[in-house]
Amino acid sequence: MLYRPLRETIGYQRNIRKAAPELRRTYVYAFAATALAAVLFAAALPAQEVRLRRGDTIKLEVPQREDLGRLLVVDAKGDVTLPIVGAIRVEGLTIEEARGAMLRSLQDIYPSIQSVSISLQGADARRVIYVQGQVAHPGKYELGGTPSIWDAIKEAGGATAAASLDAVRIVRASQEGSTTSIVNLQQALDSGNLGALPLLQPGDAVIVPERAAPFTGSGAVNVFGAVLRPASYSLTQDKRLIDAMLAAGGPIENARLNKVNIVRPSVGGGVTTITVDFEQFLEIGDMRHNPPIFPNDTVSVPRASRFWATITNPTFLLAIISTSATIAALVVYGD
Repeated sequence: MLYRPLRETIGYQRNIRKAAPELRRTYVYAFAATALAAVLFAAALPAQEVRLRRGDTIKLEVPQREDLGRLLVVDAKGDVTLPIVGAIRVEGLTIEEARGAMLRSLQDIYPSIQSVSISLQGADARRVIYVQGQVAHPGKYELGGTPSIWDAIKEAGGATAAASLDAVRIVRASQEGSTTSIVNLQQALDSGNLGALPLLQPGDAVIVPERAAPFTGSGAVNVFGAVLRPASYSLTQDKRLIDAMLAAGGPIENARLNKVNIVRPSVGGGVTTITVDFEQFLEIGDMRHNPPIFPNDTVSVPRASRFWATITNPTFLLAIISTSATIAALVVYGD
């Protein structure tokens, strides 16, 4: 299945692109809320935990009464003031709690109002980010502006010596579900191209995994083919295909994820080969295509043909689109 420059559906967002010549590849892909412990952790996170404080500016929108929409500033008493309605205490409330308080106050005066929305405004809008895994001080951090994953990791005291920075996960929770992005932070640090790193949103969880070292003992899981670090790895119990892929650094750009083979030794001798469409797990969370992985399994990720990899490359597709637009413009001009 081709890599699209941008594809968005409910609960799914994946973007694989070349950020810069020196930043060879950033793997970013998403999967459904059922995906492993990281996603289960994110599912419990509120989408927005910023608490309002004095001086904050919030934008109020009222679909049923557009004339009531406006920018509001939390005053020295911790209130916002609406015409006719009066003062509403919002200091210390989350965005969702403040929304509910304002809706109830408005409905007392305007019963026809069914919903309102509010959002924190300004360059200094605060973002609560969760940083977990191999960092010095895991926890919840309130960051200003538009932080990147590197900003969040630095705020948590930096990565530990055991951290794997080439497969940092960003888990984003929403009402539709959760998505996970995998970012090769190490390449960005090596190249100095930190500006290409994705920015975080309130409630995001940054998870820095532990580096998986190649393992040559018995019971190893072999991961070969179109992955960043093909080798044998020791995986603990209750692991699935996604864990094996991440241990090997994730798929490379021309990986053919709809034909992943798992070769498993049979009890009575011989082997059993299971072929899964890993794309189905990434796109719709189909757990049948993210099966359990057992010791001595071999995961083989095939590569797409050179022709297929070329025509599905985002740079190639953008060039085709640009050329087509230029030709169309010339034709119109000629007419």
